[in-house]
Amino acid sequence: MGDIDPILAERRGKQNGILWITLNRPEKMNALTFPLLRQLRDICVEARNDRSLRCMVITGAGRGFCAGMDMGGGANPDAPAPVDDHPDPEGRRLNFRHEVDAYVALRRLEIPVIAGINGPAVGAGFDLVCHCDLAVGSTAARFQVAYVRRGLYADLGGFWSIPKILGWRKAMDLMMTGRFMSAEEAHESGLTNFLVSPEEFEQKTMDYALEIEAGPPIGQKVGKMLAYRTASMDFEAAMAWSESVIPLVDMSQDFKEGVAAFREKRNAEFKGR
Repeated sequence: MGDIDPILAERRGKQNGILWITLNRPEKMNALTFPLLRQLRDICVEARNDRSLRCMVITGAGRGFCAGMDMGGGANPDAPAPVDDHPDPEGRRLNFRHEVDAYVALRRLEIPVIAGINGPAVGAGFDLVCHCDLAVGSTAARFQVAYVRRGLYADLGGFWSIPKILGWRKAMDLMMTGRFMSAEEAHESGLTNFLVSPEEFEQKTMDYALEIEAGPPIGQKVGKMLAYRTASMDFEAAMAWSESVIPLVDMSQDFKEGVAAFREKRNAEFKGR
């Protein structure tokens, strides 16, 4: 990979609260490698404890979002060469953690995460899209559960996320056939919040991130946490969680500011406190 950084990370926004992440292997359609995944994991771990962050955007360089794992032999340049033909399931399981840890770290983020889908999202790239909270799609994007074409399954959590995003029938269709889904079909299925032309894509993604950045960080984080943590609970159990965390929100300065702004008919200026 030479001296090229596999991920570009920069702060953007009116409050410098947007972390804009660009997968940076355009010559490989941003296919994932172990060094890239380790860097993504480290970025997410650090971001989780940075209260100045309001939002993360993940997008791709060039014409692709992410082509999945690098199947051309470059995914794990540090892997030892096989000694013989004997299988090593335990080694494979531990090796897989390099991939899993990055996506787990992403899902642990409390801030909203936007997938900026500028082009094709395939295999682990499609999983990555489905692990984000929100999405802006370009009409140049398309999607595929490519694993099934290789005799595998959506092993990086797509088996969990894709049905939740698209619904059971659509998810099973894609996961069983491995067919490509167009940007338009994906949008109609609820994968993206906005679908725009390639020319409008970056500006729309930035505008959406700015809207998120301007919101109340504590309320956003608690709302996201409750949505995920209570998804499999019955209503009363979910409301018990809400009862336990509401003081964190309504005792905050942001709540007071929100009420004052409403009364004074002005835009609130939230500080995350």
